[in-house]
Amino acid sequence: MSRKKEMLFCDYYDEWVETYKEGAIASVTLDKYYNNGKKLREICPKLLVSDLNRREYQKIINEYGKTHEKQTVTDFHHQVKSCVKDMFYDGMVDKDPTYKCVIKGLPKKERKKKYLQKSELQTLVHSLDLSEINRDWMVLILAKTGLRYAEVLALTPKDFDFKNNLLTVDKTWNYKATTGGFQSTKTNTSNRTIVLDWQIVGQFQPMIKDLPEDEPIFVPKNESGKYKRMFNSTINNYLAKKCKNLGITVISAHALRHTHASILLAEGVSINSISNRLGHSDVTITQETYAHILDELKEKDNNKMMSILMQIA
Repeated sequence: MSRKKEMLFCDYYDEWVETYKEGAIASVTLDKYYNNGKKLREICPKLLVSDLNRREYQKIINEYGKTHEKQTVTDFHHQVKSCVKDMFYDGMVDKDPTYKCVIKGLPKKERKKKYLQKSELQTLVHSLDLSEINRDWMVLILAKTGLRYAEVLALTPKDFDFKNNLLTVDKTWNYKATTGGFQSTKTNTSNRTIVLDWQIVGQFQPMIKDLPEDEPIFVPKNESGKYKRMFNSTINNYLAKKCKNLGITVISAHALRHTHASILLAEGVSINSISNRLGHSDVTITQETYAHILDELKEKDNNKMMSILMQIA
């Protein structure tokens, strides 16, 4: 038996993350991989690679599902499964232990709506002061592009191709660090180029034409010339106050991303196009995230199909 087959599975997993994920994915995603490694040490601290089979893997998922919702279990499974698939490919295990794994978990908690209706978004957009570069412009770009907060913070004038109405997303801003700074996107598929609408092109282009090409548009500098610390809570609190004053659903900055996708789905844009626009690594993620909208569209499609078929008489 090889040395690696005699390794503890949790040790192998940590080594795998270090080998294949360090430097290849965003730090926030890397942290999730390592946190899952800690969970493996709690759930199966003595499990050897040589003993990993379908039954043992299912027991891991079952145990994790006792304290987590099904979607969280799914995310955990996807990350651990990536490691196990590589083990199978490298001949560390004879059969794929993740084959036909059953995802279990706690019932989904009832949550407040995390997106705006189209009319509510229009109300929000009409209230924005776009006379200068400010938080309102950040809100508008979040709503019109579906970018993540860290992606918007990392935007520079060079990322905008106003001639072709395009925006390149290829980095994020490390707002969780005191010093800030550019870093890689969440995943490789988060690197993308998306189409901009005419409002952004017509109004934003003159706003940023004299700004430094390679410096972030929405991260100001202090008197000493260093970038100021940016907090997610600042824009969230600002947005919440604005929503309350307008009498619309109170949402966070990240919920503007959900709003963006939900409105496009409701208007008939394909799930694949939306997945690419959001930078999701897999269309399945988009389908799972916006299942509520897809269910509504399915009912509309059923009614539309019946209407068409009834005309054939």
